[in-house]
Amino acid sequence: MTEDPGRKAAPSPDGTDWIDPTDAAIAAAATEILRASGEVAPGVVKAIDACVERIAWIERPDQLDEPKLAFMLEHWLSLKAAAGGIPDRGAVDVLDLVPALGNLMMLEPERDGFDAVYRVYGTAVADRAARDWTGFRVSEMNLTTRTPAALLYRACYRAVCLRPAPLFSEHLSPPYLNVRSWRRLILPLSDRDRPCARFLVCNLPVGHRILSGAEAEELERRIQRPIPQTYPRAG
Repeated sequence: MTEDPGRKAAPSPDGTDWIDPTDAAIAAAATEILRASGEVAPGVVKAIDACVERIAWIERPDQLDEPKLAFMLEHWLSLKAAAGGIPDRGAVDVLDLVPALGNLMMLEPERDGFDAVYRVYGTAVADRAARDWTGFRVSEMNLTTRTPAALLYRACYRAVCLRPAPLFSEHLSPPYLNVRSWRRLILPLSDRDRPCARFLVCNLPVGHRILSGAEAEELERRIQRPIPQTYPRAG
């Protein structure tokens, strides 16, 4: 995948350029992810961003090292077998998800998966990400934090919207968070005639690092930055 000229460089307060993915960039990256049937090629992975370590379409729990991710996939597969297709979001019972509850996020796709709104943002994720993003869009979180994983997030959701199947990713955490990396499993949920009406996501922080004074100040500055509205909200 070549660099998309539609990706916009925006000045960041730390003096570096941050890339705000355009729809063209998201579509191009998602298309490359969709070319794979399992592991996404390393060249595609690194072209999205240097922080991305792995992207893979997952079919079996034994393909996942993390017990919580394997648990979530196994549960999703059991719901799929019972439904005879993509599980309906109404079939998800929070009591069945207790082993992974704090690490779960629920997102509602917007614009055919080019964006999504966080409807649930797990407490264990919020604790390590330093902010609860419930009610905000992925694009708004990206614009606020200037995360280098912006295109990864947007492209993976777009890909799952187009191919409703479990998708795993791992990426290095931004240096202003006290986490080494994040491992994430996106599971699609349907709603009547919509094959992908929600993303059920298990997001696991991996490792711990001590922030320097400068890094702690950078974190505070990023999470306190006013949240921009990327476009008018429906209703």
